Amino acid sequence: MTREEDREKSGAPGEESRAPRGEALPREALVAVRNVPDEQTATMLRDFLRDQGIEATVVAVQIPWLSTVESLLHGYWGRIEVLGRDAERARSLLDDFFAATPERGEEEP
Repeated sequence: MTREEDREKSGAPGEESRAPRGEALPREALVAVRNVPDEQTATMLRDFLRDQGIEATVVAVQIPWLSTVESLLHGYWGRIEVLGRDAERARSLLDDFFAATPERGEEEP
């Protein structure tokens, strides 16, 4: 038995498995829902989606030490990816996020 097979049978410690013991979890493709200009924006949007119950990840297109070259080539720093089943909702949430305008707080004296 290989390590992979052993790991699939036993499951990782501390993790709940959604598949019956001994069966692999189904794989689902990640889908890009938005290109982002920089790492800070990517992190903010990933955290926003996670707060909304959508598991998201950041994928950089840059190459370390050549970050500006790749960003210029692609036109963006990276992208936000989610599971395929969450893509439509994630796009809608991100569209609403960018369409929103900040509310003005009370004026300071």
